[in-house]
Amino acid sequence: MSTPSTRSLAGSILLADDDAQLAIFLSKSLETAGYSVHTALDEESVLQELKRQNYQLIILDLNFGQTDGLALLERLRTEGLETPVMVLSARNKINDRVESLNLGADDYVTKPFSFQELAARANALLRRKTDPALSILRVEDLELDPATRKAHRGQREIKLSPKEFDLLSLLLRRGGSTVSRQELLRECWGHEMEGDSNLVDVYVNYLRKKVDFPEDEKLIYTVRGEGYRMGKAPGNQKVSAANHQAETVHALSSHSYPSAQPGEVAGAPANATLRAMVHSVAHDLAQPLTSLRCFLEVLSLDKNLPAAHASDLRVIEQQADRAIALTKGISAMVRDAFVPEEPWVPLDDVLNEIVNDFNVLLNSGMLTLDRHWDSSLHVSSSPMLRYVLLLLLSKLAGRNTRPLLLTITAGNKDGRCNIRFSWQASDSGKPQLPDGRTVLAKDIPTLEELLAALGGELTVAEHEAEVLLTLPAAPAASAPRPDLVH
Repeated sequence: MSTPSTRSLAGSILLADDDAQLAIFLSKSLETAGYSVHTALDEESVLQELKRQNYQLIILDLNFGQTDGLALLERLRTEGLETPVMVLSARNKINDRVESLNLGADDYVTKPFSFQELAARANALLRRKTDPALSILRVEDLELDPATRKAHRGQREIKLSPKEFDLLSLLLRRGGSTVSRQELLRECWGHEMEGDSNLVDVYVNYLRKKVDFPEDEKLIYTVRGEGYRMGKAPGNQKVSAANHQAETVHALSSHSYPSAQPGEVAGAPANATLRAMVHSVAHDLAQPLTSLRCFLEVLSLDKNLPAAHASDLRVIEQQADRAIALTKGISAMVRDAFVPEEPWVPLDDVLNEIVNDFNVLLNSGMLTLDRHWDSSLHVSSSPMLRYVLLLLLSKLAGRNTRPLLLTITAGNKDGRCNIRFSWQASDSGKPQLPDGRTVLAKDIPTLEELLAALGGELTVAEHEAEVLLTLPAAPAASAPRPDLVH
C-alpha cells in the first residue's frame, strides 16, 4: 500500500519581469525546483494578480515596466504590502542595492546569477514567513488558513474533511494554473494514478459543492483532458506590437545622464543620447545572455547527463559569462564620468569600482583576483584612468577563453604609481595564454594616448602575460592619511 507523500507544497511566487522569454524560462526553472510560479509582464498584471490571490514571494526585475521596478516596489510598500520581494537587477552598484533595500526589498540579486543561488535565496525568503497573514491562501474571495485549517468564502465558513482540505490547499497554492489529476492524486493520496481511477474527480466534486454555491461566481474549473484549476487563468500578457515599440522608445530615453559640465575630460564620450542608447542596447544584450546562462546551468544539473556533455556545458557557461562581462564593460564605458572636486582619489576605490563591473567573471570562477596594492595610494581623479582600466579588463575578458588568476600589484616608486596586471591560467588546460600584446593588440596606441594625457605611460613586454601602467601619484601631503586599524 502506498504511503502519503511527505513533500511540502510549493511556495507561490509572482515573477514580475517584462522580458517575456526570460520570465518564461525562469518560471519553468523555478517550477522544476518545486515552486508554483505566475509571471506578470507589466505593472497592471502585477497589481491584478496581487488582488486575485496571495503570493508568498515576489521576484521583481528592477528594469521593469513603463517606470521601473523601484517605483513599483515603493508603491506596493506604501500600500501596505508585506510580501517578501526579491529584486533582480543588472545594476551592481552599492547605491542601487541600498536604494532597493531602503524601499523595502528583502533581497537583491544581480544579473547574471546562478539559478541554484536564485532558488536557494527564494527558499530562504519563503522560510522566513515574517508575517503570519502571508500564509493564508487566497483566490478571489475564497481563503484558507493552513494554520487553523479553516476555510471561508466571503463571510461563509466552509467545513472540510482532511482530504478536501488537502485538495483545496493544493489548488489554492497553484491558483490560476491547471493541476493534473496525477499530481492531485500523488500529493493528496501519496500514489500515482492507477488505471481509470476517478478518486480525484469524486473528491473535487465534493469540494465544488461546498465552494461554488449556485449564487457564487465559479471558482473550481475542469480543464478537459488535463485536470482542475482554481480561479480564472491569468489573462493574456503578451505585449502588443504598439506597446512593445513604445516600451523600446521609453527604454532608450529613460536612462538619466547629466549634460556635459565644465571640467569634463576632453575625449570622454560627449553625446549623452548616444551613450544612453549604447547603455540600453548593452543592457538588452545582457538579458538573452542571462537566459542562456541559466538555461545551461539547469541543463547541467541533469543527473543523467553524460560526463562529456556536462563538461561541454560548463565550457559554454564560461563563454556566456565572458559575453555578459563584455556587455557590462560596454555599458560601464558609456556611463557618465565627471571630474570630482578633489584632484586625487584612493587607488583602492578606483580599482574596486572597475573590478565590480566584472563580478560576473569573479562569481563564475572565470576570473580569480589576487590583490596586492597599497590602500594609501592616491591617483588622479580623472575619468580617463577609469576608461583605461575598463578597456584593459574588457580586452582581457574578450581575448582569453580560460579561467584566469589575475594579480594586480600597485606601489609607489619615486613619486610614481606603478600598477602591474599579470595573469596566469588557473586550470591545466590549453591553449596557451595570450600575452599582453595579443590581449591589447590594436588598442595599444589608444591606451598610450589616454595615459599620456594623464602624464603616464604604458609598458607591454614582449611574450609576457602582463601589462604595466605608470601614473602620477599624489604627493604625500595631498593624499589623506588612511585610518589606522587597531
